[in-house]
Amino acid sequence: MVVSLADSYDGFLIDLDGVVWLGHEPIPGAAETIAALLAAGKRVAFVTNSPRLSPSRQAGLLRDAGVPAEEGMLVTAGLTLIGLARDELRPGAPVLATGTRSFLEQVAAAGFDLLDPDDWRRADAVLLTGHDRFDYRELKATAMAARAGALFAATGRDPTMPMPDGLWPGTGSILAAVETASGRSAIITGKPEERIFRAGLDVLGLPDGSAVAMIGDRLDTDVGGAQRVGLDGILVAGNDSSSPPGHAGIVPRHQIESLAGLIA
Repeated sequence: MVVSLADSYDGFLIDLDGVVWLGHEPIPGAAETIAALLAAGKRVAFVTNSPRLSPSRQAGLLRDAGVPAEEGMLVTAGLTLIGLARDELRPGAPVLATGTRSFLEQVAAAGFDLLDPDDWRRADAVLLTGHDRFDYRELKATAMAARAGALFAATGRDPTMPMPDGLWPGTGSILAAVETASGRSAIITGKPEERIFRAGLDVLGLPDGSAVAMIGDRLDTDVGGAQRVGLDGILVAGNDSSSPPGHAGIVPRHQIESLAGLIA
C-alpha cells in the first residue's frame, strides 16, 4: 500500500497565491490534488493574505479553475482585518480604509463609515490593504490618521506577491511607507499572526488533537506562522521562491515541489 504525505494529516490550511494559482491562473495539478484530498475525507480551508477579492468571489474563481471550493472554505486577511475592527471599534465607527473596491465594499457591509482621505481627522481606525491605485493622497491620509492615534492595522507585511510575470509589490511595501511616515507600527491580522490561523482552524472544525498542516510558498508567513500556533508547515518550493532571505531558522516540516506532492 502506497502511503502519501496527505495520509499523515486530518486537515490542511492551504495558501492560494503561489500554491493554487498565480494571478488566478491555476497551477497544474492543484485542482486535482484538492479534489483528491476532499474525496479522501480531509478537511480543507484556504487561508490567504490577499484581501483583493471577497471570499465569495475567490471561491467562484477557484471553482472556475476546477478547484472544489465554497465561500465558507475561504479565510482572507481582509476578513480578519474587519474582524479586528469589529472587536475594537463601536458599530458604525468612521474608518479610513485602503484597498480594492471589493475590500471597501466588505468594510461598508460590516457597518463601518468609510471616510474620504480628506476626512482623515475623523478616523477611528486605519485599515490598510494594498491595491494598485494607492497614491500620495492615501499615503498622507493614512499616515496622518495613524500618527493622530487611530487604530492602525493592516492585512500583512508581505513585500511581494507572486504573479505570472514575476513578483509584484505587496501590501507590505505600501505598509512600510505608511509606518515610516507615521512613526507607528501596524497591528497585523494576516499570516504569520495567530488570528488568521485560528480562523482557518475554525473553518476546518476538527477536534482537538487532529493533525493539521499549513501549506504555503513562504517560509516567513506560511511556515513560520504555522509553527507559532503549533501546526506543521509544508513549503511549496517549486513555483516561486518568494520567501525573502534571512529565515534560515525556519525549517518546514516537509518540502514539496507543488501541491501535487501531497498525494504523489
